Amino acid sequence: MTPLVVNPVALLRTPFAEKFGVPRQSGLVPEAEGVVEFLPEFAAPEFTRGLEAFSHVWLITAFHKNPGWTGSAVVRPPRLGGNERVGVFASRSPNRPNGLGLSLVRLLSIEPGRLRVAGVDAVDGTPVYDVKPYLPWAEAIPDATSDWAKEQPETVPADGIHIPETLAARLGGATTRLVRQLLRLQLQPAYQEAAGRDYGMTVSGWNVRWRARAEGGVEVFEATRVEDCD
Repeated sequence: MTPLVVNPVALLRTPFAEKFGVPRQSGLVPEAEGVVEFLPEFAAPEFTRGLEAFSHVWLITAFHKNPGWTGSAVVRPPRLGGNERVGVFASRSPNRPNGLGLSLVRLLSIEPGRLRVAGVDAVDGTPVYDVKPYLPWAEAIPDATSDWAKEQPETVPADGIHIPETLAARLGGATTRLVRQLLRLQLQPAYQEAAGRDYGMTVSGWNVRWRARAEGGVEVFEATRVEDCD
């Protein structure tokens, strides 16, 4: 078979500077907004004519921050605790032969040369290979089954995320809401005991650090501008 050569049509700009902290699936964090910036040869308005009729779009992307595929046929999904193995084609793992991602995002607006979207789950600068409208009548199947991944992952209760008022004021309203939604997803590795550990992520230009609380939930204890960390 002749290999298929594909080139990006756009880059996805997101709040996430690194892999840790990125939601594991699209749509889990509505506050995570991004911009699909089309490359010059695809920026003409004719390319998105009619797209305003749709509320959501599929983004076909590349896991460009991942190391190359190791050749392993199995992976360890977080949903199974990070220890049980399943076949790579039975998972949504980014560690796969062709390193392609698929994200369903909400279309917020169409602007010259770009799309504003919400619910992103990718690192900033992710290559986008294609954009396709979402068709609910064809792609939302009510009686579909998914067994061990049939429900949304358990989240921390909203009141279990503690951000001191002083830090929230520094972060600003939009970033604070984004951090709260992200921390509800229990971002730490499933196989790792969270108690006594500090975690950090870089999001929206901030380095945010948190730890698990003995009484439950998590507490943000530090937020530093990225430029101040250099």
